[in-house]
Amino acid sequence: MSEIQALTAAKRCGSTARVASLDRMTTTLQDLIDDSIFISTEYQARLAEISGGAEWTVDFSAPSFTLQSDASVSLTPYLLGTESENRGSWIWSWQELGHFPDRVVSAAIQAREGGAKHSISELTTDELPLDSGLARKLTLASKALTGIYAHYPVTAGAGVHAWILLDGSQLELEAPTVNRMGQVMAQALQTGTAVNHLRAVDSYAKLRGAHIAWDTEATAVITASDGALRLWFDNGKISGIEAAEPQTGVDELARLAQNARDLREQLAAERQGIEAVAAQEAATQVAAREEAARLAAEEAAREDEAEALAAEQAAIEAREADITAAEERAAAEAAEAERREQEPAEETAREEEVEGTITTDRVYPNAEQPYDREPAEDARPGRVTTSAIADEDIVRDEPAQAEEPAATSNAAKQVIEEAEQTEQAPAGYEQVDEPARPASEIRLAGQAPDLEAERAEAATKPKPKEEKKGFFSRFFGL
Repeated sequence: MSEIQALTAAKRCGSTARVASLDRMTTTLQDLIDDSIFISTEYQARLAEISGGAEWTVDFSAPSFTLQSDASVSLTPYLLGTESENRGSWIWSWQELGHFPDRVVSAAIQAREGGAKHSISELTTDELPLDSGLARKLTLASKALTGIYAHYPVTAGAGVHAWILLDGSQLELEAPTVNRMGQVMAQALQTGTAVNHLRAVDSYAKLRGAHIAWDTEATAVITASDGALRLWFDNGKISGIEAAEPQTGVDELARLAQNARDLREQLAAERQGIEAVAAQEAATQVAAREEAARLAAEEAAREDEAEALAAEQAAIEAREADITAAEERAAAEAAEAERREQEPAEETAREEEVEGTITTDRVYPNAEQPYDREPAEDARPGRVTTSAIADEDIVRDEPAQAEEPAATSNAAKQVIEEAEQTEQAPAGYEQVDEPARPASEIRLAGQAPDLEAERAEAATKPKPKEEKKGFFSRFFGL
């Protein structure tokens, strides 16, 4: 073996050891992005070549993604998820299965399974808040786990974009060349997406079937069918590229290309198996949604029934209230009618009272118990004079005898004087004088009075002594 061959073999062994060490590192979302960034850039360039900016249509039921170019191109779409500016979140397509064919969502589930294996929460959380470039980062990470390296963001509505992976024979890449690989890496580095350039270069060489030999972590040589490139690194970043001597032959390159194809086929086989998982999960989710819908419908029916019963009860109460109000109005109207009927009778009774009769009804017509009242605040005392009638002077039921004119005249004079005293009483008081005992026989009705004789008799007769009485005596006429 020549010295060159020995050096090449040693470098090849060093390359294998280096890749193994990268595989043992803890995998993060950024690691998956670094693994796919360069090959993704090359596949995107290939997609741009065959599409030529043509219009496209997507049919997930087929499933097919068709480019309306001169030569119509039909690819297989895999829906990863959607980003909504209005909702402000990313939603994985496996969040609610059963709406799309199992094949369409198989890549998203494959990315979820890989994320669960490496404990990457971004790939296992069904909905994520939007962040700058989040959808693209999730798509790049999914490419490393699915082996599908082309993608297309399609508009699904106002402010909503669906990110899909595309696969098809039209996207197959030609054998790698160092010139092509150099252009792709330079283009990808301009985006600033790659962080670990050493990992990104090592993964790209492996996925493209090229040979990479690491001298140290500061330099590596990539060999392809048309030559080799030396890459220089500074603090993990590519700092330079230059031409180099090839480190392997055609046979080794053919073997590495086959390894790359085997890896993609292995990931495709896993994806086909995941379609069965998608079907099973879809059936479970559909059954759960149907059960939830049934329970919601039953709950809504119960609520509707409760509302109907409440409305019926309210209607019954309203009718009862109306009936009660009507009865109260009828009773009030009947009472009012009865009161109006009684008013003429009461008025007639008052008119039929004997003139001159004094009753408490006239004094207190609106009082139920006038005798329980105290005297009015403006009441003033008065004077009432009374005299008693002797037994012998009471008129009996005997034939009337003619009185002497003089006696009759004196009695009339006494009545007139007592009337004058009554007229002089203070306002608000009623004076009641008992009739004075006549000095002689009481004059019978029909006899002509001898007023002059009566006045002479009254002048010689002493007047009765006046006596002041209290309120109750005055009130009751005692």
